[in-house]
Amino acid sequence: MSMRLSTEVLVIGAGPAGAAAAYWAAKSGRMVVLLEKETMPRDKVCGDALTPKAVGHLNEMQIDVDSTTFHRHHGLRMTADGQSIELRWPTDHDHPSHGLVIRRRYLDEMLVGHAGDAGAQVWTGVEVTEPVIEHGHLRGCHALGSGKGTGPGGEIEVRARFVVIADGPLSPFGRALGTARTRQYAQGVAMRGYFPSSQHNDDIIESVFDLRDSAGQQLPGYGWVFPVGDGTVNTGVGLLSHHHGNDPRSIQELFQEWLTQIPESWEVDIENGEGEPEGGRLPMGASVRPRSGPNWVVVGDAAGSVNPFNGDGIEPALSNGRLAASVIDQAIDSGDGLELRQYEKQLISKYDHYYRLGRLATKALGRPGLMRRFTRLGIQSRVLTELVMRISTNLVNNDAGGTESVYEIGKVVARLIPDRD
Repeated sequence: MSMRLSTEVLVIGAGPAGAAAAYWAAKSGRMVVLLEKETMPRDKVCGDALTPKAVGHLNEMQIDVDSTTFHRHHGLRMTADGQSIELRWPTDHDHPSHGLVIRRRYLDEMLVGHAGDAGAQVWTGVEVTEPVIEHGHLRGCHALGSGKGTGPGGEIEVRARFVVIADGPLSPFGRALGTARTRQYAQGVAMRGYFPSSQHNDDIIESVFDLRDSAGQQLPGYGWVFPVGDGTVNTGVGLLSHHHGNDPRSIQELFQEWLTQIPESWEVDIENGEGEPEGGRLPMGASVRPRSGPNWVVVGDAAGSVNPFNGDGIEPALSNGRLAASVIDQAIDSGDGLELRQYEKQLISKYDHYYRLGRLATKALGRPGLMRRFTRLGIQSRVLTELVMRISTNLVNNDAGGTESVYEIGKVVARLIPDRD
């Protein structure tokens, strides 16, 4: 079977960024086609923990997460140098004062379904194979349907006025248009698994900064335990790779080491894991450029939007997706494709200084000895630990004054320091 269709907005990839872009574009009355190569539900390598800010995005999308069985968490326990501090999520924000732990197979399916309910035409089981380029201009894509999802089987050509590229960290479609990751920036690599735990209903998530290799040396990364509320916890490790000599091939060995280091209070049954642990790469800190072209924008992992402070990709993805839909809506209304320049400008305004500060932090923490000294200093001060928690989850209240002025000073310093290794 071979078919051809046209639309106003084509979205490639149905993760949180693509689904959010499809939802907001359809919500504004645009014709939207969303293509996803896999069928739903499907798993993704992720910690599954949504910050309060991410929950706020879901609320703005009118997704009623409060009436579901998704597990709430109300704070973060930070552990380092043999000490722990428990902090509750701030209440001095417009965002909810709680986060959620939602397995990605459920989160993504929910977001995709929500985009469909808003009017987007959602085709799963359809793999985009290449862009359609005519006279140097992107016109859409060629795709191949498996016939196993919601989309048709066979060859498909989709023509579109605007394209949102949300095809994940490798982003083959984006690379075909000339996007590339800045390799001087740190990249994350992570591995996670699901394990039974008697504490699966705990209302706090934990990050452990005593991550060590088999020789006992502290590493520039962290381990986590996030209670899922379904009898299991999501536990894993995140590590900076391609930076100061760290080898991503060691992540599986490190994960096995981490299983023996999980705090005993979680009572994790590491002998009876659910399936095999899975790993993946995390392009961080706005490391991909360009993020827009004459009639296309790049969002989520494809844009390298993972938060460099904590490895969170969901909140930036939801934010990117909404922004992409907004500028495309303005471009269609005005008939002027130059409106897409606002996407890059607004990303720079919203995230550039924050991500630059994050990239400086990853450089510092990637150096031998500094990670241990910083974590030992931080864990001894509740005020400093709370500031770190707020900064790392992008929940700094800029009107609060006091210790949070340190964050503003940090942004100024980030602007003055050359952004190179």
